[in-house]
Amino acid sequence: MQHFIGIDVSKANLDLALLDEAGNLLATERIINERRAIRALFKRWCKELGVEPGDALACLEPTGHYGYLLLEELLGMSMPTWLAHPLDIKHSIGATRGKNDQVDARRIADYARRYQDKARLVGPGSLKINKLKQLLTCRRRLVADKRRHQVLLKDLNRHVDKSLRALFDRFSRERIVQIDKQLGQLEKQILEHIRSDRQLEHQYQLLLSVEGVGPVLAAYLLATTEGFTRFANARRLACQAGVAPYEHSSGSSVHGRTRVSPQADRVLKTLLHMSALGVIHRPGELRDYYQRKLAEGKPPMAVINAVRCKLIHRLFAVIKRGTPYIKTPLQMS
Repeated sequence: MQHFIGIDVSKANLDLALLDEAGNLLATERIINERRAIRALFKRWCKELGVEPGDALACLEPTGHYGYLLLEELLGMSMPTWLAHPLDIKHSIGATRGKNDQVDARRIADYARRYQDKARLVGPGSLKINKLKQLLTCRRRLVADKRRHQVLLKDLNRHVDKSLRALFDRFSRERIVQIDKQLGQLEKQILEHIRSDRQLEHQYQLLLSVEGVGPVLAAYLLATTEGFTRFANARRLACQAGVAPYEHSSGSSVHGRTRVSPQADRVLKTLLHMSALGVIHRPGELRDYYQRKLAEGKPPMAVINAVRCKLIHRLFAVIKRGTPYIKTPLQMS
């Protein structure tokens, strides 16, 4: 008999709901988010309820680092595991009232049972991707901290008491030097982690061959696309990045401009934006395209968004072909 396990993840606890094939609730549990508790629960469910890891489908929302430990344990047990999109689960439920973790766990389990044919299972390679995501998350925190101290030096420290200004400036300068050192160590670790996997290393070099793509964007693309296995085509990645335009019309009275969706991976969108700004200021096809569209009267941001989409399509093309991006003679001139 197949079982369906819905898991609501939080920092301290895991709420689990177990359903059978007919949707009957067999058990609900709340355990602490620790390895020992996870192993003990599944061992007890196997003994008392006949839950075999190979015949169960575990479903949870991707909650970042709070779910990494759980994911490692589930994959270690060879249990099919589905990281379902929170919005898909929410829309499948309909209108709800209130918030309760145990109820949420049951709803996730029911979602897994009803839509099991759409399940996209994570594999052992996900653990490598998770480690890369953790490294990149740490890097973003350090960059944000460095930016904060730069603002203190440039602006905020100018408005403190004169007797404290030199002291505060010294603190900020020392912290910036420390962060730069940590960033260097972290970026070295990111590169070593990518190079430890032949497939990731190959994809990383292909991405770097595209004009405007640097190490940070290339590494983040590997992480967010899970080695380009998460999205079937460039359009879907563009949707994830919030740069794919959508029509806005209804009936005979609503005829708005096409617009991008606010539901986006903001980190990816920012990185693509910086890359787009870089390529339109360097001689090449994309700068010519940008200037031509501006001359036609297109809004600058709309053209920059089109450049971001072109970058995404180039990135998908080099991965699909398995060969680096090569400028045509026309582009080189």
